Amino acid sequence: MAGRIVATALLILLAIGGFFGAGPTPASPLNPSGILFLVLSGVVWFAWELVSESFAAARDGGDIQIIRLAPLLIVRSMRIGGFPPREPPLTPDRR
Repeated sequence: MAGRIVATALLILLAIGGFFGAGPTPASPLNPSGILFLVLSGVVWFAWELVSESFAAARDGGDIQIIRLAPLLIVRSMRIGGFPPREPPLTPDRR
């Protein structure tokens, strides 16, 4: 629990710094750095159990962790639109 609080507090402090102009962009309420760190702090706070269970399973069992996250990836890819289509590489005849 202490690690969760420390990690979240650190990310919130970075978000506050981003909102007050400590990032690479000027200070504003819609600063991308501040928003990014604020979102990351929410992810750390609400997904801490998933992350800690994944690390514990990797430490104990050593199995591939994508298996634990595969259902989430499948559900996200099946949403409307799915993953964006990939562009084919440029060839000399497509220029």
